Amino acid sequence: MSHSHTTARALRALSLAAALAAVHPVWAQPSGAPAAAARAVEVPAGPLTSALNRYAEQAGLTLSFDPALTAGLQSAGLSGTLTPRQAFAGLLAGTGLEAVARGGAGYTLRRAPGVPASTLDPITVHGSGEQAWGPVDGYVARRSATATKTDTPLIETPQSISVITQAQMAAQGANRVDEALRYSAGVRTEPIYDTRRGTYYVRGFNVANNGQYLDGLKLAYSGGYGGWEVDPYTLERLEVLRGPSSVLYGQTVPGGLVNQVSKRPLDTRSGELAVQYGSFDRKQISGDFTGPLDEDGRWLYRLTAVGREGGTQTDHVDDDRVLLAPSLAWRPSADTSITLLAQYQRDRTGNTANFLPAAGTLWSVANGHIPVDFFTGDPSFDKTDRRKAQIGYLAEYRVSDQLTLRQNLRYSTLDVDYRSLGANGGWVQTREPYTDLRRISLVSKEGFHLFSVDNQAQFNLKHGQVAHTLLLGADYQESRFDRLYGLRTAAVDPIDAWDPAYGRPFPGATPQASNDTDQVRRQFGLYAQDQIKFYDKWVLQLAGRYDWARSTTGETILRTGAETTTRTDDEQFSGKVGLVYLADNGLAPYASYTESFEPVAGAGYGGTPFEPTRGKQYEIGLKYQPNGARSFAQISLFDLRQTNVSTADLDHPGFSVQTGEIRSRGIELEGTWEVTPQLNLLASYTYTDVKVTKAAETAVNRGKRPPYIPDHMASLWADYRLSATGPLAGLWFGAGVRYMGSTNDIPDAVRVPAYTLVDAALRYDMGRYQFSLNASNLFDKRYVAACDSVTNCYYGLERTVMARVAYRW
Repeated sequence: MSHSHTTARALRALSLAAALAAVHPVWAQPSGAPAAAARAVEVPAGPLTSALNRYAEQAGLTLSFDPALTAGLQSAGLSGTLTPRQAFAGLLAGTGLEAVARGGAGYTLRRAPGVPASTLDPITVHGSGEQAWGPVDGYVARRSATATKTDTPLIETPQSISVITQAQMAAQGANRVDEALRYSAGVRTEPIYDTRRGTYYVRGFNVANNGQYLDGLKLAYSGGYGGWEVDPYTLERLEVLRGPSSVLYGQTVPGGLVNQVSKRPLDTRSGELAVQYGSFDRKQISGDFTGPLDEDGRWLYRLTAVGREGGTQTDHVDDDRVLLAPSLAWRPSADTSITLLAQYQRDRTGNTANFLPAAGTLWSVANGHIPVDFFTGDPSFDKTDRRKAQIGYLAEYRVSDQLTLRQNLRYSTLDVDYRSLGANGGWVQTREPYTDLRRISLVSKEGFHLFSVDNQAQFNLKHGQVAHTLLLGADYQESRFDRLYGLRTAAVDPIDAWDPAYGRPFPGATPQASNDTDQVRRQFGLYAQDQIKFYDKWVLQLAGRYDWARSTTGETILRTGAETTTRTDDEQFSGKVGLVYLADNGLAPYASYTESFEPVAGAGYGGTPFEPTRGKQYEIGLKYQPNGARSFAQISLFDLRQTNVSTADLDHPGFSVQTGEIRSRGIELEGTWEVTPQLNLLASYTYTDVKVTKAAETAVNRGKRPPYIPDHMASLWADYRLSATGPLAGLWFGAGVRYMGSTNDIPDAVRVPAYTLVDAALRYDMGRYQFSLNASNLFDKRYVAACDSVTNCYYGLERTVMARVAYRW
């Protein structure tokens, strides 16, 4: 990937190098130039920029060029044992470009004689050129900022972390974030197929609610029925950080966090326009356009857009979306950059969870199984109307080689109008034949406003063989949540699961709001981190943070006007220590200790406010990323405990005490390999032993495994591109298998069987056109994904097939 160097000195040096190289004839070998040795290379067809970068990496060359030269151009790829002269000739055929040797192991590109030359300075590519916040060529990332808030190699991070790239999301046809996480170790996705909000767990804890981040800033959970629902098409990468992470992010769940990294403006002009059609009459058009706005490349833009109409596997529930995500980058100098990011998203959907009983889903009743497409609500009443708006910026100023300042800021709003008639309480009949399901009404009109800012100062210091990356930070977050809410405020007629009648669900009055909730939450934190590298072999990470968290919640009963106010006022220190050893063969054993905290609303007997829950984890592991190979694998063993968990106070009925504890321990294995330039392989295995180790003697979950979390999970994905030349050039296919072990409900009264699903993909690249077909649950297996209780079970997603045609330039 070609990208601008961060200093004007480098640009001037490269300009001089290009000018000197240009005085030589094409392929002239100056003193010290690389010999024209032939090497075995495999470069798939695709964008010319990617093809050139792939070849340069395989051949061990350094290539300098202006990205405007290759923008919008395609390459047919190449395969074989070729000299640089032969390889460049094949890659550049028909482009009007030629390669020139310029000494060392380097080449530059220029227009062939007779073609006007570019006036922009060349840009040098060294290796992959990957940055922690930028795009990745393929599936294998090498760097991330999620675990450290600095641009750090994954191999040097003493904590388990995974990066799902945009290339992987596109290849697997992910249309939701929880779908993109399916092949990640330690992540339990989609226990509930719910278009209102995604559901995913990491190491046994719900991360979708209070562990979701966008560009390093938290997308706090409102407490209502609206989720942020980030569209994967707007993302460059999706990163899973496992284990407690409060030391850099403040209050969060102990299982970890998922950081979603937005697409940002690029200095290479490119674009994509795509149409999609598939299961449930889904119709979608999407576009992604980026490039410079001026000749100097100081102003860059990007616009990502999605328009969708379609249904879901649940009758009468749509999944419509309108999304616009413009961004603008300003780079007045090599040391300064400001990127403005905005997004507007409007979703119209409903409730696909349905809350069905185990009898009729897990096992058959007299009438058989409840149909998967059965809708428990009523199309004349049910709806989920969600509006999301966000605006913010990412600013960076490099004061010197030793000091860089950053500020990330965002303001977000989330408005939700939700109405639902959901099944609740199981069957009306107490014995066979079961036909009618009980229902309840629910209305919720919500407004959520969220402001976040994170200030960072990074110092890069070196003393002999010891290098420090010191980070000092201060962040602040404030949210305001307003909700009009009503549950069971109107009688609802039961509904026949096999012969539903819609249109008149209420025998009397329609549901109305009964409560008005107003909540304000504030958090301020100070943190410090030092990444110390000794002799290029050891990396020690030390970090500490102190937080102040406040909340005020007001509740008004509309019928009586009665008001109550609840306040929390918490302070907490969180720490982290980790150590990595970097072996010459690419192995990196590590060990770490991390902490987290999460405030808890409410008070115990006597009015004493609850303390925050605490998370503490010990982790050891081994990472492997051999030099020169496009692969990354890791294994981790962890012991994680959450304390101060609320449980029943047996001495004071109706109150709770914080004597509960949840323990999660296990082993995770995960790897991503580019076995050859044509063959990619992803594999993962997870064993998790999660248990409620401490709770009141009367608690139904005492000593039990929490719902949704299996002991075993495994996945395998492989894709293969046929020969880069010949009639099958451009043909690509992939397939995956996902295994989910058995789970239980909350009281461990219902056992949900294990299931295995198969996914498949097919793609054909023809010039600037790309045709793709993706299928999840290929064999249309009917299965129950999870149960909360004997009356609340959830069907998994049935077979979904999507066809897509994209035009790229």
